[in-house]
Amino acid sequence: SISIYTVVVQQHTAMAAGKKNKKKQQHQTANNATTTLTLTPTCPVHPDSIQGTDDNGTFYASHDQLAAVQQENKEEWYRANAAFWSQGGYGGNTDDEAMIGDAGGHADGQEGLAFLDKMIARYPTMRCQRAMDAGAGVGRVTKLVLLKRYRTVRLVEADRELSKRSRMYLGKKRAARCDFTCQRLEEISDIVQQGDGCFVDLIWLQWTLQYLTDLDAVRTLRTLAQGLSPKTGMLIVKENRPYGGARSDRFQMETPSGVNGRYDITRTDAQHRLLFHRAGLKVDLAEQGYETNTYAISSYY
Repeated sequence: SISIYTVVVQQHTAMAAGKKNKKKQQHQTANNATTTLTLTPTCPVHPDSIQGTDDNGTFYASHDQLAAVQQENKEEWYRANAAFWSQGGYGGNTDDEAMIGDAGGHADGQEGLAFLDKMIARYPTMRCQRAMDAGAGVGRVTKLVLLKRYRTVRLVEADRELSKRSRMYLGKKRAARCDFTCQRLEEISDIVQQGDGCFVDLIWLQWTLQYLTDLDAVRTLRTLAQGLSPKTGMLIVKENRPYGGARSDRFQMETPSGVNGRYDITRTDAQHRLLFHRAGLKVDLAEQGYETNTYAISSYY
């Protein structure tokens, strides 16, 4: 089991996050509050407490039950997701809208940059030389966040056409500060050796883990963390959370047989922390947005 956390709330003015699942949701306007979670270990969380439903109405009574169904259907679900992205993703009129499903990309980028600046101020030993955009799509986070603070960025994207398009999306000057890898995250074995032999100061994962099974999410997090700069490297994870009328303690899973035709899971805070723990990672800071949770995590070791 792992530790779950009590929440001490401080209100901060920020732009609201976009949502990359059930996308076309209303964005909050400027000056809406995000919630910074101050973390104090209180009580253990058992995997059997991780429960939720899918879009076929199936109830999952434990994390083991969920993981078994994910593993059984993984290849079929991943093929459906690959087709979804190759056919234009969420559609829309711009590359940003195709990635996140609405026009909130700029606001989300401002929120991401504000979170990153908090981390840089909180941990002054953080190096700001090399970053990775993991699950980069066309490079939206690279353009709006990472290149504003880091000298170089490596973009890792599974879809070949999106990886190619990212060079045009970024423009010649920005692309010159980047390198591009076309590969599925869960298939990466060593990001240092597959790169240029150097560690990475920051890895940013946004709206990416939701398309992976829990087992692959743990494997991916563990592999990426091994490529972080020793002692100072940080991993930022931003993912959807159940909100609105949904129960905050129940995950929601979409499957290719459902209306959206893809695999996608909205995890609870406790479920994310379980995955982080199993990957050997700890949460240093967490921030709750209108539709998302953002975590700054680092290695225990």
